[in-house]
Amino acid sequence: MTELYDYDFLLKRVRDSLPETVNHHERFEIPKAEVFHEGKNTIIRNFISITKIINREPMHVYKYLMRELGTAGSIQGERLVLKGRISPSLVQRRLESYINTYVICSECGSPDTELRKEGRVEILVCKACGAMRPVQAKIDVRLAAGTLKEGQVYDLEITDLSRDGDGIAKYGDYTVYVPGARKGQRLKVKIIKIKKNIAFGSVVS
Repeated sequence: MTELYDYDFLLKRVRDSLPETVNHHERFEIPKAEVFHEGKNTIIRNFISITKIINREPMHVYKYLMRELGTAGSIQGERLVLKGRISPSLVQRRLESYINTYVICSECGSPDTELRKEGRVEILVCKACGAMRPVQAKIDVRLAAGTLKEGQVYDLEITDLSRDGDGIAKYGDYTVYVPGARKGQRLKVKIIKIKKNIAFGSVVS
């Protein structure tokens, strides 16, 4: 009996009948912090919910935000209470910075990662692609900024306004008041006077 089709023809027909392979990964959406002010404090209402979404220990996220925002605070139930009036946009940017550093895989973009400690270095391990990278070095750079000196010029972001209309910036543990500055500006500021953790500066033209 004569074969109607050869092997290559049949193989091609089978391949053509298969559906195209589609690799679909839903884009990870960074959680939105629900921030509001309560007196002189700033509240992140959904703090614990955020830590669950990104699968990180609340205290790890808490310590990072305290350092990056240059303030103190406490976890109270589901909320994180921060001392001082901090702009919601700044809180969100610092949260996004944490997620990009400690959660998102730099190779495949997956949030399905875990932190491992090797000595004093934290390693981010991706469960999706197996990539590994240290995250300690990035923190050390941020810790370099901490002490203000009178007469020195610093690049500061104005995150809030005082009752008198002066701009307010954060630098490490310091709150810096800058007359004439507007919220949202990033300016070069010369430090004029320092009292404990309160500083006063002027905009450098």
